Amino acid sequence: MSDAHGHARGRHEPLREGATFWRCEGTAEGTPVVLVHGATVSSWAFDPLVPLLATAGFRALRFDLYGHGQSDYPEGDYSLDRFVRQTCELIEATDSPRPALLLGHSFGAAVAAATALAHPEWVKRLVLVAPMLDFNATNGWSRIFRVTAAGEVLMRMVGVPALVRRRRKRYASIGLQRLTPLFVEQASRAGFGRALLSMIRMEALGDQSARYSALRDLALDILVITGSRDAVIPRAHIDRVRALLPPHRHCDVAGAEHNLLLTHPEAVVAALLERVTPS
Repeated sequence: MSDAHGHARGRHEPLREGATFWRCEGTAEGTPVVLVHGATVSSWAFDPLVPLLATAGFRALRFDLYGHGQSDYPEGDYSLDRFVRQTCELIEATDSPRPALLLGHSFGAAVAAATALAHPEWVKRLVLVAPMLDFNATNGWSRIFRVTAAGEVLMRMVGVPALVRRRRKRYASIGLQRLTPLFVEQASRAGFGRALLSMIRMEALGDQSARYSALRDLALDILVITGSRDAVIPRAHIDRVRALLPPHRHCDVAGAEHNLLLTHPEAVVAALLERVTPS
């Protein structure tokens, strides 16, 4: 199936809390990898990466988190646990091969870490790309968004329009203007602002230290990929995440910003293929 832009081919899987849009790309015998996108974007954030993964011998499962893209925007609390349930249910419903590489970007890295904690036997390698530690702590608006009524008005009048302007500018600066209408379409959905507001209030975008630290109890192969010029996740937060994790591999992509999946997909694939001494 295709969306209105002729962009996506995939299907919707009815899960317990809503239908989830997903697609699987690559050869059937490829190494399975599950991709979890970050907050406010959708699985099209992996567009530049997936073809390279397929060429490198991977089979990628990607999907839209609830409240994003073409998945449902259900009522209720958007806690991190809700996204973990969605990820686990989708992997089971699609009968995806396990164990697999589990790769999450930004907020998706926190979801991936929590999913690995729930089902470590499903994970061949955990890949955390620009992992979010505590977005609420660095976002000055989060406190106001938590105020009942005022938060709803602020999200509708300021928050969502600001996101659209920021994405439009960012995609234009890296030559990916084709992503702008996809983001605008998503942001125009009635449930988008509501979902984002709930993610802030339910601490889905809050401190994830305990989850990263809990990975110490598991014997997992972990790779952390970061951008040397990431202005969204402070370097101090990256350092903190790495300090909480067990011994792991680390690749810092020179010159890359937070959107390194869009701008440096070759470096990400190279990091997946390279065997680096754990630190």
